[in-house]
Amino acid sequence: MTRFDRELKGEYGELWKKKAIHYLHKIEEEVSKGEITIDKEGVARNCIGRVVMDDVADALDYIIRDGSFSWDKTIEVRQKENEEFVKEYASHSHQYSAEELSEMRAAFGEGTKVINLITGREIQL
Repeated sequence: MTRFDRELKGEYGELWKKKAIHYLHKIEEEVSKGEITIDKEGVARNCIGRVVMDDVADALDYIIRDGSFSWDKTIEVRQKENEEFVKEYASHSHQYSAEELSEMRAAFGEGTKVINLITGREIQL
């Protein structure tokens, strides 16, 4: 059972239950407007064509009852898209601008080693 399920059942109180119900209506409206679509494989996508995140999928699991939405296929396709994005991102050699370096120094301190967790690349500030 997900947190969303518990919210809808009122396990966290009436406030969270009302918010969950409101969220269901919001997602339902987005589906009816075509802002969220379900493709022929059952994958849910948002208005910019990206596979939806878990919170939206949770709501769709309640809203779409005709069998056209597939939670499993949505997660599978999102995982593949994420892997492709990371591979593409890691293949580019990004040169940090003076502004980016300045922001990193302000956040982490002069002389700190910063590691990009996606690519593993290190930069000494």
